[in-house]
Amino acid sequence: MSRISARLLAGACIAALAAYATPALAAEAGEIVVTATRTPTEVERLPARVEVIDREEIESKGLLTLADALRQAPGVTVASTGQPGAQTSVFLRGANSKHTLALFDGIRLNDPTAPNGQYDFGQDTLGDLERVEVLRGAASSIYGSDAIGGVVNLVPRRGADKAFAPFFDVSAGAFESYRGLLGAAGTIDALSYGATVDAFTTDGFDQVPERFATHTGDKDGSDIRTFTGTAAYAVTEALSLDALVRHRSSRADFDTFSGGPFFSLRADDPDLEIDSDDYTVWRVGGSLKAGGFTTRLSGGQVSNKREEHDGGVTTTRVEGERNFVDLTSTIARHRLGFLKDAALTFGAQYSSESTDNSSTLFTNALSAEEDSHAVFAVGHSRIGAGTDMALSLRWDDNENFGSQTTYTVGASQDFSSFNAPVRLYASWGVSYKAPTLSERFGTNFFNIGNPNLAPEEGTSAEIGFDYAPLAALSLGATYFDTEIDNLIEYNFGSLQNINIGRAKIDGFEAYVRHAIGDRASLRLDYTFTDARATSSPGAPRLARRAPHAWSLAGDVRITENLRLNAGWTWTSSRVDVIYDNTGDFVSGAGRNPGHDFGALALTYAVTDAISVYAAARNVSDTAYEDPNAFAGAPRSVTVGIRGTF
Repeated sequence: MSRISARLLAGACIAALAAYATPALAAEAGEIVVTATRTPTEVERLPARVEVIDREEIESKGLLTLADALRQAPGVTVASTGQPGAQTSVFLRGANSKHTLALFDGIRLNDPTAPNGQYDFGQDTLGDLERVEVLRGAASSIYGSDAIGGVVNLVPRRGADKAFAPFFDVSAGAFESYRGLLGAAGTIDALSYGATVDAFTTDGFDQVPERFATHTGDKDGSDIRTFTGTAAYAVTEALSLDALVRHRSSRADFDTFSGGPFFSLRADDPDLEIDSDDYTVWRVGGSLKAGGFTTRLSGGQVSNKREEHDGGVTTTRVEGERNFVDLTSTIARHRLGFLKDAALTFGAQYSSESTDNSSTLFTNALSAEEDSHAVFAVGHSRIGAGTDMALSLRWDDNENFGSQTTYTVGASQDFSSFNAPVRLYASWGVSYKAPTLSERFGTNFFNIGNPNLAPEEGTSAEIGFDYAPLAALSLGATYFDTEIDNLIEYNFGSLQNINIGRAKIDGFEAYVRHAIGDRASLRLDYTFTDARATSSPGAPRLARRAPHAWSLAGDVRITENLRLNAGWTWTSSRVDVIYDNTGDFVSGAGRNPGHDFGALALTYAVTDAISVYAAARNVSDTAYEDPNAFAGAPRSVTVGIRGTF
């Protein structure tokens, strides 16, 4: 199939959704999220944008990886270096990838061994997740460091409305890719539980683009295995205990930027691999309830180990660990004076973080650790007819660089009680990103640690609206503005990271959602992002932030048993590090061309319990690089069968 005909097919599928005569899936009202306030809250009461990717959407779109799921979300930029299992960065609203905080059921995941502390979003599949919540905008006043751009919270599957509800998913696809998922969830008297085993393997494709003279077709494969278990037990009506564990193990091939006779080319290298990348999360806790008061004590650990090999020789070996204890209380009142549906969550946290780099090549050994403490409060209440207020305040104290205070204030006004289908909201807050152990204490031939680094500091504001002129039509937009000071950047003169950078980011997001009856829906999103290195007029744009991004998604139930999902995205050209067709470095601030990306998924319910499906990605087989010098995945088709009982 030619690229043009494939694009026409994808466009025809989306157009067919718009013309479909039977009516559609209306947007759910009153959707509950936890990431924005730490307590269950209706989305329409929040002074923020929260995108939810739930289990139904994951399955209807045939999504396999977390990167695939985030790539479709408004205001989110995903830069992947190759196949599932390859290094993947996520940018929220134009902020750096290190300014995106990753959570697993509220547990901090960001990597203490990474030079800038960012989480690698390329290692996660979706089989063990019930939903992914994406909070766009500053959230340090709720979660602490890293949440300048926003938060991605992975919420696991747990519990069910019967004693034993098993599920499975088996698929095979392009690049010799195979996936097997097996799990179960249930509730037995006072016990609820969930457990999943998810395994994925692929031969992959060549990460070096075909346009490069150094491209040989050597495939870069990967393997990802994940086990997740959750359990909760109600000892009494007031006291409950819970536990959670997740272990993810992966490996992946990658290619070099040191090829050729002068060790300067982007080139294939069959000897390079991340031999093992293991991430383990566990937590135990207990909750005590008394009327409208709940207090919870929990503790656990996040640990990771990674080894990179070159022809069997270990080039990198790092281990990181974060131990934590949380004490959190919530006071909830339906009525409290003029306050209605009020909730105040407050607490204290302790964490101890360490990194141990025993690499044998390229870097000196590093062993460092630090402790930090925090207290916080998050309040949310309705104070009038359709008026909600939200306040959050947090104080973090780190043993190495002192304390940091962050806060956010926001309000939302729903005019539906005045017979106007409009909601307005606004928020303003400050955030920060702590310097990492590697930035302060790591040394190698090109870098000297700088223990005097200060935190990066952000100030963010946003204002937005939602408007529903018809029951089947809704639209909205958000303007956002962020300034980040004390950005940590590398200085070639001193061979150190220092606080010299500044970023100014503003833009807007807009959407239109149309429900065509009760069987079909369409959604169009547009995001404009102007992210620049300083606030001066004409300042250069930040790398890998596309100024313009469009997405169009459609979903239709053709029959009671047959469902079609189609999506298309277009990303404009953007600043990037550029390599030419010989594999040579050209510019640190060139232009990476824009590209489009289409996806189709078809699901057929054989019975109430069993479904078969087929999913195609990059249906037009577009050749793209995001980032530059890393080939995007060619067209792929996956077929599978899933079931739940």
